[in-house]
Amino acid sequence: MKFPFWAVLLLCSSAFAQPPAQRSDDTVAAMVNGEIISQHDLDERLKLTLVTSNLTDTAEMRAGLAASVLRRMIDEGLKIQAASKEKITISPADVAAQLEAIEQQNHLPPGGLLKLLAAKGVGTDALRQQIRAEIAWAKLVNYSLARRVHVSENAVSTRLDGIRANLGKPEYHAYEIYLRVDDPKEEPGVRDLAERLTDQMRQGAPFTAIARQFNQAGAVDGDLGWVSDGMMDQELLTALGRLQPNGVTPPIRTTDGYHILMLQERRKVGEGLGGGAAIDLMAIDLKSLASAGQAERDLQMQHLREALAPAKSCDDLTSLSKQVPSAAVEMMEKLPESQVPAKVVPLIKDLAPGQISEPIETAKGRRFFAVCGRASGDAEGLPSADDIRHRMEDEQLELLARRYLLDLHGTAIVDIRRR
Repeated sequence: MKFPFWAVLLLCSSAFAQPPAQRSDDTVAAMVNGEIISQHDLDERLKLTLVTSNLTDTAEMRAGLAASVLRRMIDEGLKIQAASKEKITISPADVAAQLEAIEQQNHLPPGGLLKLLAAKGVGTDALRQQIRAEIAWAKLVNYSLARRVHVSENAVSTRLDGIRANLGKPEYHAYEIYLRVDDPKEEPGVRDLAERLTDQMRQGAPFTAIARQFNQAGAVDGDLGWVSDGMMDQELLTALGRLQPNGVTPPIRTTDGYHILMLQERRKVGEGLGGGAAIDLMAIDLKSLASAGQAERDLQMQHLREALAPAKSCDDLTSLSKQVPSAAVEMMEKLPESQVPAKVVPLIKDLAPGQISEPIETAKGRRFFAVCGRASGDAEGLPSADDIRHRMEDEQLELLARRYLLDLHGTAIVDIRRR
């Protein structure tokens, strides 16, 4: 599983001049099906959230974030409990491997991440618990929900017709922070949080870093990809249309929660596409420690191949690769075939959908490739049917995951204690 958001730790300017007064671990902040979230756990998670989001560390900010952070911790507790019921386990080795991967992604030496957090007054338990929950949920969604996803050929054709009708109209590469409201009693607190986050981003806090801590749907960093008419609520699309690049909307209330949107760039549907053969290429980097021997590297590669074996598409590869902490996925969309490196061409020539190539050696490990789509020079500039199907499958899976979490809340016994 890739956690690039920890890169913000390297840029973060906030520090904790004075750690908060130590509280007893016996003070209970919440009970989740009988399992305790202590006040100390909550305080540590608040510190982690402030550091990684680059939010101003004030008593007022902590008080304003406390309810939302606690709610996220409750969600994580439910996710880990649900995964445990499905016999999905997250071992200390899984977490340690993820910590190593985070350090490699951020060019930190072994143990450097924990030292960096310690220097900012952040304990490691909060980080480890967050990693455990993310790994557990990714496995649970892929194991238990993915098989229920089905997109018909008629649905793909309808979506393609809609895209074709939008040719020449504006489309937006957007990011989103979604904050759900499950109960009317939560409305004031969620609205206040949305306004606080918006205010901090307008003062310079990075949108994606905040999204990675607060967004409750979709990609971990809030990336929506390119959206146009018919692909999202019209009110949200209209709000995007008013923004300049890097602009942020005020919180927008819809039927189920609040949305904060950021516009990265705009273009017209079909603009810049076509005009030559192109390929959507996925690269999977399997990173190894410098001290790893050949046998260890080969075993690591075997584990990757076993994890990716069920894949039938690039979306499957993306999801399944999250089970391999040392694997990182990179997409190169609409890459002109003339720009594909000569040594890669024979590796990808005959790949089937969802299949990965033989590896090439890199300075930090091995790199594999997968072909996610091809476009001929006379294409309209429209996405392929496979591209559309994969996006619609992702949308279905996200909806199933959101409903599943709501179901977990509906059957859970959650007791939130007040200070």
